[in-house]
Amino acid sequence: MLHSLAHALIRQLCFACGYAASSLRERLYVDDEEMMGLLIYTADGDSEGTLGGLVRQGEADRLPQVLDRALKDLEWCSADPLCIETEHQGLAGLNAAACHSCLLVSETSCESANALLDRRLVIGDGDSIRGFFQSGLRPSENPVV
Repeated sequence: MLHSLAHALIRQLCFACGYAASSLRERLYVDDEEMMGLLIYTADGDSEGTLGGLVRQGEADRLPQVLDRALKDLEWCSADPLCIETEHQGLAGLNAAACHSCLLVSETSCESANALLDRRLVIGDGDSIRGFFQSGLRPSENPVV
């Protein structure tokens, strides 16, 4: 779930900050069930990122809107219903509901080669799989339009 959420945030932050999606990278921190975290960063120091700054998007007054927009974007994929119903796709069939239209990012951005992704773990499938951020677990009361 955390890996899929990181990809959704990378895709949203490239629009919010002005960075190219290939300029942002992820780092996942997982220690069994006790600790989870993610870091989205850039190593590029050029003129990209002039639409609000990556650091600014992570501050308390903006992060809920960024997260809400990323989750809203996961609810619909242009490859649905095929994408949401697929069990084994991608490299060695390690992805479930994840394709280039919704979750896959540049290979340089992902520390796990775009494997083990499933947007259903984040938002659910409306049927048998309840996602971590399904309906009542949204980060903000007023979703971004």
